[in-house]
Amino acid sequence: MINGAQSSGARLLIDSKEAFEARLALVDLATRSIDLQYFIWKGDETGILLFERLLQAADRGVYIRLIIDDIWLDSTTENLAALNSHPNLEIRVFNPNPSRDYVLGGLLHYLSSFQALNRRMHNKLMIVDNHALIAGGRNIGNEYFGLGSEFNFIDVDVLSVGEVVRESSNAFDHYWNHNAVYPVSGWNVIVPDNALEMMRLEVEELLDTHVSRLTSYPLNKIDWQPWLDRIEKELVPGSAHFLQDDPVQIDGQDFRLVDMISYIAAPTENELLLSTPYLIPKDNPLEGLRDQVGKGVRVHILTNSLASTNHTLVNSHYKKYRRRLLDTGAHLYEFRHQPAADLRARVDVDPVKAPFISLHAKTIVADKKLCFIGSLNFDPRALEINSENGLLIESPELAEQLARFMLELMNEENAWQLSINKKNRIEWNSSKGRLDAQPARGVMQSFTDLLGPLLPIEGQL
Repeated sequence: MINGAQSSGARLLIDSKEAFEARLALVDLATRSIDLQYFIWKGDETGILLFERLLQAADRGVYIRLIIDDIWLDSTTENLAALNSHPNLEIRVFNPNPSRDYVLGGLLHYLSSFQALNRRMHNKLMIVDNHALIAGGRNIGNEYFGLGSEFNFIDVDVLSVGEVVRESSNAFDHYWNHNAVYPVSGWNVIVPDNALEMMRLEVEELLDTHVSRLTSYPLNKIDWQPWLDRIEKELVPGSAHFLQDDPVQIDGQDFRLVDMISYIAAPTENELLLSTPYLIPKDNPLEGLRDQVGKGVRVHILTNSLASTNHTLVNSHYKKYRRRLLDTGAHLYEFRHQPAADLRARVDVDPVKAPFISLHAKTIVADKKLCFIGSLNFDPRALEINSENGLLIESPELAEQLARFMLELMNEENAWQLSINKKNRIEWNSSKGRLDAQPARGVMQSFTDLLGPLLPIEGQL
């Protein structure tokens, strides 16, 4: 099905713990190069631990390139320059705010240059030694790896080897060399001779301070050979392509990753599974769903409930589409913020049990043959504004594995299934029973959700 398909091997990374350990393992095993591209890299326990391992890799001669989006980057230009002074570490920032080091100035600059600064790089990618990659939905931060204080995400990444890694490396280079990505070395920052060592000490102190939260993860480099042997046995063969949006739009003619949706959906004959944490469909996708159902395709869509979402305002605008989605004939599910114990066990990592679980997986499976795993949400920001990336994989075995997991997320222990009752009202059904109103975590969340539609921000969500 995939023209010019590339022979590759892939392994799903679903459990929070194995997703982070896979990153630690690849960094520790690296011998030549590591390329990383992330929308968010937090300065919390997992963010600091992974960065500390990158510094160790750089110390032993591994050349590291990091592209990070600026919008949530909580690091001063001076600190970035200090880290960038390492001879084997180079950092570039996507679409930085010229006044990024000043709260008020940064806000004013953002508002005055909104159109230019509004486009963000939502990509997630790690490439090691041009031999293996990890792509998918996870940023770098505690909630993506089971250690969140407020909530934890259930998410999906994929580890892949083979020809698709070459494609991903070319895609990374395309970003790296684009003028939308600014080298930290090009900023006029005077870095003291001991700046890097001071940053090392700060990283070590932060790890020492928060070591109790990292008891499930190895704090130092370990022998990863048993892990490597197991992963190699579990790789599933298939044909794959790495897809990404161009860093900038040129007269509206650049390839959009959203085109991949119709590529997957159009030839589907039996079943289409879709998971997205944020769902704000427009007219064309709704008509496309209606057409698919009309052809006899069983369409199952999973998104967050009000109770499970980490962005209440997204739900405020999504909820107006619930009935229209159901009218297409698609099966609509909303994730439960307190899912079954066996699923929670795959998300929370000791010693943390988060107050609730939020869906963050961005996946599609067609006929248990073709699947997509990446960063793409189904909302206006992802479809029309941000840049995104991911893997398109043709592999019945991998697609079957992913479909089985997605259907697990949709079962009555983990999700509410929505339907129209005899009174022509939407109702929510699960193993907990039936609800006539959307489930919420509390009164304040419901109040925020009530006010949300008054804000004219749907196109930015």
